[in-house]
Amino acid sequence: MNHPDIIAVVCSLLLVAALVAAGCTFTSGGNVTPAPVPTPVATPDIPETLDVSTCGFTTCHGADLACGLNSPDVCTTEYRIGDRCRKYARCDTGGGSCTLVISSKFTACKACAERCQIQAGPDSLTAFSCEEKC
Repeated sequence: MNHPDIIAVVCSLLLVAALVAAGCTFTSGGNVTPAPVPTPVATPDIPETLDVSTCGFTTCHGADLACGLNSPDVCTTEYRIGDRCRKYARCDTGGGSCTLVISSKFTACKACAERCQIQAGPDSLTAFSCEEKC
């Protein structure tokens, strides 16, 4: 072995030894007392608060929309007829509930996309080309 190779091997061994020592000697800083877990108590007369972070579309694709607290965390990247129209709708948490809000642009876009799908029949490429003009 030449001189640079020996230095590289020694440095690698020192790095491994330091990582092992750090992992073996790590402490959490003293005694840890676990906190008691609170037991949930049923309170039917107190309404649950709406978790606005979970209000969203209940479907990932298309223009048949609904809003709810069970919106999907992950959606596929595929494109379906009506996806283009979704930008004209939203879910709103005003008034303490999760509701669908659509604009006149959504209504027109959805009607156009549905016409395209009906006219194209089984030819999805023709339907997509038509929908681009909606």
